Order: sequence, then structure tokens, then C-alpha cells
Amino acid sequence: MADDGEPVQSCRLDTEVDIPNTLGAAGIEYLDVDDTRTIVIYQSAVLMVTATDGQASTARAFDVALWEPPVEDSDRNPVDLLTAFIDEVVAITDAARR
Repeated sequence: MADDGEPVQSCRLDTEVDIPNTLGAAGIEYLDVDDTRTIVIYQSAVLMVTATDGQASTARAFDVALWEPPVEDSDRNPVDLLTAFIDEVVAITDAARR
């Protein structure tokens, strides 16, 4: 979770999701940090996705923190950006938000 006041949103799912595989299927660039954390480049923003229930490959819940705003649209509402990211990730999976 974010420590420095970055915007954060949480997502809880009804089934396990493999975050790296889902990001790959969506064509979203990412870098695995460890078993629970993944750095993501989404719409030129830098996000940290942290599995909060399970590991990144078996997550039932995760947090998304905005580390850096989009380069092309630095004034974009962070909450809207995080919501769009979560919506896109969930849409690719068979999971539903809880």
C-alpha cells in the first residue's frame, strides 16, 4: 500500500486472478517486483499493484497506488485513472468485484 499519500484504490474479487498474466493479456506493460508487488505502466502513468490476499499470481484482492501521474496528462484525476485500470483488469478476467 502507498506510504506517502499517493492515491490508492482496492479491489476484492470473487475468485483468484493471476495479475501478471492478466496484464499481459491486456497488453499492459509491467515488471514483477516480488511475489505480491507489480509495477505497471498504464496510460503512461506508473502504478504499483500489490496483492493483499494471495500472491500476484493468485490474488483475490489487490491495491493499486499511483506512483507517477501520466506524462501526457499529468492533471488527470488519479481516482478516475485507478478506476479505469481496475475496470480494465477485471473485464479481462472471469472474476467479479466483491
